Amino acid sequence: MRILLRNTLFFVLSVFSLIMLTGCQEGGGVNSIVDSLNPGAKKYDAAYLKQTLIPGKTTKTQVMQLFGAPAEEELDNTSRRNGSNWTYSKNEEGVDKYLKLAHKYVSTETSLKMYDTEAQVDKGQRMLDDANSVAGTRRPSSSTTGSRLIIYFVDDVVDHYRLY
Repeated sequence: MRILLRNTLFFVLSVFSLIMLTGCQEGGGVNSIVDSLNPGAKKYDAAYLKQTLIPGKTTKTQVMQLFGAPAEEELDNTSRRNGSNWTYSKNEEGVDKYLKLAHKYVSTETSLKMYDTEAQVDKGQRMLDDANSVAGTRRPSSSTTGSRLIIYFVDDVVDHYRLY
């Protein structure tokens, strides 16, 4: 059992180290590398959504094909319209999803070490962002991104959406 825990910790630390090193070399930062590990990450980009989700045209079936199943689904019982909304949360998919699973099955000590590693990676990303800003090499963001997407449907067609 101890070997399994040690191997799990080693794997998680290796993945974060690889992400950190790749982010430094590519100049895109850790967040862009983590997003590339999650093919559904495009749904949190405002420019992509503007091209993809067309109110009055895009259907639930098309959204399901593009983004997969939502983390939450609600029906709108308050109006006469046949409304519903789907919510997608970035922390419920990709690398974050697997880290949450790992935390459930490792010891408290290992879990705390994993949290510490995640915090160190985040601190490293902020340091790189600051260094790029001071050096004038920071790339301007081409679009707005979020971590939570809510799509509102009427009669199974996109009515509107919000990105937070």
